[in-house]
Order: sequence, then C-alpha cells, then structure tokens
Amino acid sequence: MSTAGGNHLGNLATLALDAHYRTGDRDPVSGFYKPCLDAAVTYDRAVGYFRSSIFAIIGQPFVDFARRGGQARFICSPSITEEDAQAIASGYVQRDEAVERAISRDIDALLSDPAAGHSAKLLATFIKVGALDMKIAIRSGGNGIYHEKIGIFDDARGHQVSFLGSANETWSAWHAEGNHESIEVFRSWLPADEARVQSHHKIFDLLWRGETPGVDTIEFPEAQRRKLLTAAAPGLDDPEIDLPQAIDSRRRRLLPHQATAIDRWEEAGHRGIFEHATGSGKTFTAICAIKKHLATEQPAIVLVPSQLLLEQWRAEVEDEIPDATVLMAGAGYVKWKDLGRLRGHTSPDLGMNRIVLATMQTAASDLFLKKVFGGNHLLIVADEIHQIGSPFNSKALAILSGASLGLSATPIRYGDPEGTAKIFERFGPVIPPPITLQDAIKAGRLVNYEYHPHPIHLDEEEAASWRSLTKQISFELAKLKNDHSSAKTGLSEKAKMLLIARSRIAKKARVKLGLAASVICKEFQEGQRWLVYCEDSDQLGQTMALLTQGGLRPMEYHTGMEGDRPAALEWFKSFGGVLVSIKCLDEGIDIPAVSHAFILASSQNPRQFIQRRGRVLRKSGDKQLAVIHDAIVVPVDPQEESDQISLLKAEMIRALQFADAALNKGAGTRLRTIALGMGLDVDAPTETGIEEEDNE
Repeated sequence: MSTAGGNHLGNLATLALDAHYRTGDRDPVSGFYKPCLDAAVTYDRAVGYFRSSIFAIIGQPFVDFARRGGQARFICSPSITEEDAQAIASGYVQRDEAVERAISRDIDALLSDPAAGHSAKLLATFIKVGALDMKIAIRSGGNGIYHEKIGIFDDARGHQVSFLGSANETWSAWHAEGNHESIEVFRSWLPADEARVQSHHKIFDLLWRGETPGVDTIEFPEAQRRKLLTAAAPGLDDPEIDLPQAIDSRRRRLLPHQATAIDRWEEAGHRGIFEHATGSGKTFTAICAIKKHLATEQPAIVLVPSQLLLEQWRAEVEDEIPDATVLMAGAGYVKWKDLGRLRGHTSPDLGMNRIVLATMQTAASDLFLKKVFGGNHLLIVADEIHQIGSPFNSKALAILSGASLGLSATPIRYGDPEGTAKIFERFGPVIPPPITLQDAIKAGRLVNYEYHPHPIHLDEEEAASWRSLTKQISFELAKLKNDHSSAKTGLSEKAKMLLIARSRIAKKARVKLGLAASVICKEFQEGQRWLVYCEDSDQLGQTMALLTQGGLRPMEYHTGMEGDRPAALEWFKSFGGVLVSIKCLDEGIDIPAVSHAFILASSQNPRQFIQRRGRVLRKSGDKQLAVIHDAIVVPVDPQEESDQISLLKAEMIRALQFADAALNKGAGTRLRTIALGMGLDVDAPTETGIEEEDNE
C-alpha cells in the first residue's frame, strides 16, 4: 500500500476502537470514521453505493486528509435501470454505454441540486487534485449489482484498520438520522484480527485490478469525469471548501413544516395535536417543543404505548438533549417507584432538564397517578395519541399539566367517538395544517410506491360463517336500538365481539395463503426486503411453511417468538429476505429499507393501513420506490352474497386510498370498475366498526 503523506505520523493503534458499531450505540462517525481518517494516509472503500452526501458528515476531516497528502480509492456500483442491465448483458460496447448513462444521470442530479452544492464541490475537488480515485463495479452479465461493503484505513506506521457491515458510503448510512446500520471492525495489530485485515486488503486489491470473478471493474468514464470537474474548486487551499466546517452536521434542524407546527401550537396556548404522517419527523418536532419547555426549568412527561417506542424515545432524547435527566417508567423500569423519585422528577422549579418517559399503561396506574406531581408547570406529550383514548390508558389523562401535545398520523379512534372525544378534550384540536402521506411523499420525506390489489373470494364455509355472524350482529344492533331504557351509548360488548369475529373471517381467508406464497416466491429477488403482515400466529405459521416450501427462507417477527427479536430485525435490515410479522410492526418500529410489502390481513381501521403504508415508504439510502401487494376480499356474486357487500365496501375504501396515491394509476381504475359493477357507492358512510386495541 502507498504511504503517501508520510510526514503525518497518525497512529491507528492508539485509537480506542470498538469491535462493533451499531446505530444508536456509540456513534460510528465520531467514535470510528473520523478518528481513523485523521490517523490514516490511505483509505480504500468498496461499496454498493457511494454518494457525495457523505461529505456532509466527514467533509472537513476528508479535506484535512487530502491536504496532508492522503489518498483514497473508492469502488462502487452505478445506479442502473432495468434497461441498463439488459444493455450490460448484451456486450462490452453496450455495457460501457449503459454505465456512462447511469453515471451521467447521477452527476446531472448532483450538479442540479442546490442542497448538494458543497458536497459536489468537495467530491470534484478531491478527484481533481488526485486525493480520490474512483472505479465502477458491475456484475458480469448484468445480473444484480456489486453490493459488498468493505473499508480499509492504513497509517504511515504500517497499521491497518478494516471494517465491513451494512453501511454504504452515504449520508443515510452514517448519519444518526439515517438508516440503522452495523459494522464490524478489525485491527491488524491484534493477532485475532490480522488475517481478516489481510483478507480485506486482498479482496479490495483484486477488485481494483479487475480480477474478481463475476465482477467487472471499469474506469470512471472520462466524459463524466470532465463534467463533474466543472464543480471543482481551484485547489485544496480554496477557502470555499472550508465554509461549512462550523456547522454541527450531527444536529438536526427544524424543517419549515416542523417549525410552523411548533409556532402554531404555542399560539394555541401550548395545547394541540400534531397530525403528521409517518416520515414527517413528528418525534423530532416534539423534542424541539420539549427543549423550549425545559428552558423554563420545568419538567416534561412523554407517554408512549409500547416498550419499543419507549426505547426509541430514550435514544432520541439522549441524542438531542444530552444534558437531560431522564426517568424511565414501565416496560421493566421500576426505579420511578422509589420513595420521592417520580415526585421529585416532576416537581416545579427545581431546575435541571427533567424528562419522564413512561408507557401509557404505567402512567394510567394508581401508583403513578398518586406519585406524579401534576400542575401548570408540567408539559405532557403523548405519542401515538390515539392509544391513550382506550378505557384503561385514558386514566392517564387525569395527570394535570399546563402544556399538552399529542402526536399521531391518525388521532381519531376508529368506531370509538367516546375515546376520541376524551383525547381532544384533554389535548386540544389538531394544529393546522395536518401533514398527510401525500405531503410527505411530495416533500421527499417518503418514497413513491406501486400498489397491486389482488381480489379474492371467501370459500363456501367462510361465506356461511360470515352470513351467520351478520344475522347475529343485525339482531344485536336492533336489540340495542330498541332498548330505550338502557343508559348505555355505542356498541355492546357482545356486538363488538361479533364484529371482531366476523372481520377475522375476511382477514384469515384461506385463499390468501396460496396467493401470497405464489406472488412472493415468483417475484422475490436477493437483496429485497419483503414484509408480510399477518393476522395471528396461525396465519403466520402457515405462511412461513408455504414460503419455505417455495424455496425461500422466511423469518418471523412477533412478540411471542422464541429467540432474539432485535437480532432478527438486524439481520433483516442488513441482509434482506422475507419477514413475516403480526401487528407488532404497526407502530414504533422503523425498517426504512423495506422494499416490498404483502398485506394478508388488514382491519377496516384507517389508522392501521396508513401506518403500514408509512412503514414501507420510509426513505433508506438509494431506495426510490416501494411496492405494496394487497389481498382484497370481494363477493363471488353480489346478488347471492349481498351480506358481503359491507365487507367489500370497507375493503374497497381502504384499497382506493392506497391506489389513489400510487404511481400505477391503473390499480385505482380497476378497483372502481369492480365497485361500480356491484352498484357500490364508496363515498357513502360505512357500517359500524370498532377500534381493536393493540396489546403488543
């Protein structure tokens, strides 16, 4: 390896490096990337994707690296389309043209993006002065893409540090706000690591020389190199490349819609609800509101419905408000019960940045309500606020506070006007304007998607069960309507149970299993990440079995599974595959890399399918598109099965909301044709539904 910049005597062996870095643990940028780059004289990197956005994070350290003579070599895949892949498979002439086309698209996009101006200037300047050399790797024959992720730092003393894992060389892979990534680190001076470091060196050198079987490594096209160099600074001494060094790239800043939301919440007397879609950053918006409240030296309480969200909030608060004293309550955290601890953490005028993070179930308990110090000094924030309207969780609404803020993409409780009224009475109205999924897609916060509905039918046994339950429901509703002496409002418990039982017939329609297995086994490709939503463990098990019979290796994810749930998610995020889940992924779990979803079971509750769609549309690295498949139950004969029309209508309204915002408009046209053929008015109100509580 080269020892360029030998006058720089950085020493990799003196760095306190961990063997493993994961997003949310020790920061991989400040704890690993920057220190290694500061000590190195060469840096070799082979990745699936490289984007100049990485310089928004390590721009200044890379400038310093280049100024002392450091040299980097990058190998990456081009962003090829299906047409490019076909051209690559046709022969060398077509291959080179396709690669140049792909790189030209990337460079044109980079140079035309004002937000990427400084990163583009740095990339061009590093290439111009010889501090960075780049080559392109493609799979021979155009099959798939080169997707390895290896990095190697060398210092002037003969020490090397190599790493590999899930991270590409992009902003999304390394920034705290980006993907959840994991890398393993190897140090040449450790006997246990030495062979791995040497192996990584060999892998990279073979790639660079174009000697890796199945991978063609080609030079960066000269025409595109010249185009990129038009953005270069005159040299490394140009002051323009130092301008952003005072910016703390790890600190997020409020986007316009987030700042507007906080302003309007304050104008509303510090009361209200942010109805913001998944991906719009509502958690960060709320944390900024909490910061302003803490500046008054008064405490805040954040209520969440699950342990998973509790841990995610803890990580975000520790990152954004590192000097806050956080008291956890619920989900195994019990120190809040100690004498005086919760009261002291919520008392007024004690100074310090004090935050209580609690599950709604714990906050609704008699002990919590007895120990908390409520009053006008307190700010209460409820995430996924629709969950606090349930009969038990709503006990937490008794906590007194001056300021209150609710968060949810869908704050209204489906079929529960009483629970919804409790929420709005306690927290105030929605702060305008709401941020919809379409808004988030348009703003680039979520990716576009294709929607593929698959109409299916109940079998004879299922249809008979549906008819029987429909008669029982009609009888129960009529009885309630005629019971003038009853002081109760809404549905009886029996009516609720009958509605749940009937809805599960459609959710678990047997034909769905074969449909899902057929579609997934036919369309799945290595590197994709499919998420399958099931109703219960029985449907999950049958789906797993059929996918396994089809030659796939599906993974399961649910609260009752054996084994390490976080480890299963990490594997899925890093390596892809098919993850078969129950509803525990509806709220709180982020897997931005999901590329495809198959919805086997979905309730009529609008919130559930809005959340599920949002889970799949989160941005991740170079992901530009998501694909959603949906099984829609329709009657075989609307005349003979008129009792199923209500089912079709509920399914159709849900499906049309998916279809109307999808890229493939034909899906919506097809669904409306089905509805019109059955004389169905999808704009009329649906029959009574209920809010099914999540107990995950």
